[in-house]
Amino acid sequence: MTTYSFFDRFLPATLLWFLVTPLAWADVELWGGKPSLGLEYEHQKMAFGAGHSNALTLVPGLNFKDGFIHKVDVLIEAERENEIEDGVNVKTHVKKLALRLKKNFELGDGWALFVRGLVGREWNTLENFNYSYVDTGIHYERGAFGFMAGLRFQRTLDGTAGHDRNKFRFGPSYEMDAHHEIELRFIRAWNVQTRKLDSDALIAEYTYKF
Repeated sequence: MTTYSFFDRFLPATLLWFLVTPLAWADVELWGGKPSLGLEYEHQKMAFGAGHSNALTLVPGLNFKDGFIHKVDVLIEAERENEIEDGVNVKTHVKKLALRLKKNFELGDGWALFVRGLVGREWNTLENFNYSYVDTGIHYERGAFGFMAGLRFQRTLDGTAGHDRNKFRFGPSYEMDAHHEIELRFIRAWNVQTRKLDSDALIAEYTYKF
């Protein structure tokens, strides 16, 4: 109960604080990095009619143009799952907190490879566990438009069953100007143990770059 109270109390306040103060951050650098703030909505549909979920994630980050690590993000997520079990609709509230690092490898002519790594903690009404994932992919950018495609390998860190997945991700992005960017992602996931389709998801993300 303590975990849920913390998220429910401080996530809305944190989101409001970031959204009402972007102009005050316009020329700020933190530890040599430029701040950014993302807001992500995800709708996930489970395979074989097993249910769906909706999630909202706040993503404050730092961008390091010339650093060995190019981006550091903190992900604060609240999710509501609706799963069908034996004909009964079971609702689960999920909270996640994670740290993510990204490294880019520029190839020229708008092409780049990237690697991201994440470690996090999930709390829900049924179980709590630690998890991680590694993203690998390629990104192409031409003017304000971009497109990415890549793979994600997601695993639990403490042996909790049923959460290991491999995912294929792709989608476009558009930079409205130097500060505003929108991204769309389609994700198909497979269960690692059974090798069966697990879910499809659509993500829409807005990022403000300070």
